[in-house]
Amino acid sequence: MSTEKDIKKNIQVETNVTPKRKKLVVNWPAGKFSIADLEQSHPKAVPITLRFRVKKALESGLIKQAGKIEGELGRPALLFETTGS
Repeated sequence: MSTEKDIKKNIQVETNVTPKRKKLVVNWPAGKFSIADLEQSHPKAVPITLRFRVKKALESGLIKQAGKIEGELGRPALLFETTGS
C-alpha cells in the first residue's frame, strides 16, 4: 500500500509560464478619431484595453470628446481629439 508521501512525490504539475507582456502605449492620432480608429491602428491590442486607456486619458485631460457619429442602428460612435497640452 502506498503512503501519502509516496503519492505526493508522484504528482506532477505542468505549468505554462508566459513571458511578461509589454505595457501598451497608445499613439493618439492627429485630428478627430474614434475607438474603431484606435483598434485599426493598434491591431494587437485588446479592445477593452483601448477603451480603458481612452477613459483614463479623458480623466487626465490628455484627450477630449469632440462629438459623435450618428449611425442608423445602435449607439453613436464617439469622436475624440487630443488637447493642446
